[in-house]
Amino acid sequence: MLDGFSSKEITRKLNICNSTVDYHRTKLYGKLGVHSIHELFAKYATNGKFPPLKLKTVLSVSGIKNKSAKQFAKQSVYSAPAGSIIPAYNLGFFASTEKEIGGNSTAEIYVTREEIDGTLIDSVLNIKIKMAKKGDNSEYAQAFTYKNDVIKRLRKTNGIRFKAKGDGKPWYLEIKTIESKQEAYWISYMYEFGTVKDQVIFIDVPYSSLYLPEWAEQKYYFDFNKEKINGLDICTKPFKPENANLFLQIFDFETY
Repeated sequence: MLDGFSSKEITRKLNICNSTVDYHRTKLYGKLGVHSIHELFAKYATNGKFPPLKLKTVLSVSGIKNKSAKQFAKQSVYSAPAGSIIPAYNLGFFASTEKEIGGNSTAEIYVTREEIDGTLIDSVLNIKIKMAKKGDNSEYAQAFTYKNDVIKRLRKTNGIRFKAKGDGKPWYLEIKTIESKQEAYWISYMYEFGTVKDQVIFIDVPYSSLYLPEWAEQKYYFDFNKEKINGLDICTKPFKPENANLFLQIFDFETY
């Protein structure tokens, strides 16, 4: 789960049924005190290191006997691939909302220089979103970039990672690609990540963990090809009252 595998992928890799995966997932959530995958990532995803002792213990007592559980127990050192940081002011993000087509959601994107957790950060991307209510033309509000030099770098690398400080709500990173099927041009490969209110967390998104939404996969399935990347956005789910006002800060944005 921490490696970004979906339930469907776990089912295939372990050769077990969906109900077994759901059972273990529910047990793990209960033992770790989380309620969703984004809370799990926010509390236990680590910066190139193995999970903390609490998670290793739960893996062993929950009856999951697989390679990952044994690997955690070895306390091996993981070497994260070297990356290249892009300052927030060079990412080319701009606000994009359905206001352009008559909707009412709004987004504000700006870059600041500020102190976060005692460290002065020269370039922080700030994303403020206000989602309109369902039935009020609320479709999307996002920070979007298709800046040429950024897209070129995304096409040459295998993943993205960055630090985020948010509002405790789930967010999505979406990568758009140029596809041969014209009817699928607006579908994005996605990665959901969670935030812990007012805490800095580390988000690591290898391209191998990207997925198509289930509704899109059934109708428009196409393989991800990084050479076809043509856009990147960061957004949130619409139609959720509790997500009406959202705020996210991103810095140390890196490709690797």
